[in-house]
Amino acid sequence: MLYLIITALVLVGVLCVAYPDRWLLTSPRHDLPGPKGLPILGNLVQFYPWRAKAVQWMEHILPQYGDLVTLTMPPWGRAIIIGRPEWLAHVKSVDMTRYTRGVHEVAVFTEFPGRKTPVASDGPQWRHYRRTMAPIFTVKSFSSHVQPAMNKVMRTVCALLTNVAKSGTIIDWNDVSGRIALSIFCMSSLSLETGVLRDDPACLEDSDKLRDALVVLNTLSSRRLMNPFWRWTEKLTGADKRFKKARAYIRNLISDIVSRREASPSGDLSLDYVSALLEDPEYNDPILVRDTLVTLLFAGRDNTQNALAWAMHALLQQPDWMAKMTAEAEKLNEEDGALPYSRLGEYHIHQAVFYEVVRLWPGLPKNLRRAISDDVLPSIPQSNLPEVKINAGDYILWSDYYMMRHPDIWGNNASVFNPGRHLDSDGHFVKPKAPNFNAFGAGPRLCPAAQLVTYEFVACWSILLTNFSFLARYKEHPKMMEAFTPALDRPLQIQINKKTLDNRLPAH
Repeated sequence: MLYLIITALVLVGVLCVAYPDRWLLTSPRHDLPGPKGLPILGNLVQFYPWRAKAVQWMEHILPQYGDLVTLTMPPWGRAIIIGRPEWLAHVKSVDMTRYTRGVHEVAVFTEFPGRKTPVASDGPQWRHYRRTMAPIFTVKSFSSHVQPAMNKVMRTVCALLTNVAKSGTIIDWNDVSGRIALSIFCMSSLSLETGVLRDDPACLEDSDKLRDALVVLNTLSSRRLMNPFWRWTEKLTGADKRFKKARAYIRNLISDIVSRREASPSGDLSLDYVSALLEDPEYNDPILVRDTLVTLLFAGRDNTQNALAWAMHALLQQPDWMAKMTAEAEKLNEEDGALPYSRLGEYHIHQAVFYEVVRLWPGLPKNLRRAISDDVLPSIPQSNLPEVKINAGDYILWSDYYMMRHPDIWGNNASVFNPGRHLDSDGHFVKPKAPNFNAFGAGPRLCPAAQLVTYEFVACWSILLTNFSFLARYKEHPKMMEAFTPALDRPLQIQINKKTLDNRLPAH
């Protein structure tokens, strides 16, 4: 026994000498700045307290070392955090050829939203799974399904908010935004009325099991990305049981929808997305159908909900922009209040507001990739930043939230809500360009839903602002929840007043 102890101590001593400030099997990088690590463990002890606050961690560490930081820890080995969009643009341009998701990340995404999805795959599989979703993002789909669904949902929303205004009830706009987003997706893609929105304000007191399940999956999955030991730690906390229960609820919901559609396809329903998917022999795979619909349900609800909720907060802080949007909507809205997709481009201020919202609160606030071959990040001469050697096996981490608030890129007022930065001298919307703007990704994984969520955002606000005014009834400003997406960390309590003009409601 004594011999074994001595041998173990000698081995630890040798490893401490070989790896005095870094994780096992990693090479030193004295050419890169970063915090000094411990022998063998690297920077694990320094990082672990931040594992549930990854965006805040990058906001904390990047300013200390510049726009490039390196550290080592299990299971990732060497991680390099980048804070420049030029470097990110390079990584994304060679995504799936020089960079990929790591084994740990694929395992997390396989659990949710599912293994047969674009987020849990690369190469030919990724292209196949991505193509599965393509029909939902076509102009035909916008006109045939999304626009009619928008009109029907917003008719209900306006009736609900009118009754809320009459009663003087204070409501949680973040919750209402989620109900709006869910209703639009389910009606446009699944021909399903969820019942989470009704004329009666009492509907807002009803429990929303789908929302609760998605919040659990969103937050726990995000924490798993930064916790290599989640399979063990979640058993100790009981989080694994909550995760499985939430996932089972959503999967059962989707399976029920698919089963009912397969049992009785009929009439117009055969024209919606889920029926088109089921009728295509290329996608005759129940797991693929399930995982695809789970992904779209999550993304379709979350992206629109977050945009509507953060926009309300920003506009209440900057009421002059709410007034400009209102004036634009009153000028452009058609008599029945419906916004045809073909007229989206006329709403310059609405689009500018939307892009400013997703600049400040991007759809994926943090992300990472693993190098599958040696690479070099290009130099950035204007910022006096040299080339950066990347070795196969290194991880690249970044935060879109940090980058799109970077004063060297967006100016000294980078953290200020200012839609005017997306308007030209004539007041016309100018779409911000990559690499500085990265809210919808870039390269092969460019988000296909950018135009859809823009249309939904503009269609919602153009109707709301011509019929209602809004007052903040919260004192503490919301912060961004640590999750896959930039969800608000608290309710957004507001009061609603009905305007006298009521002839711009969407038609039945």
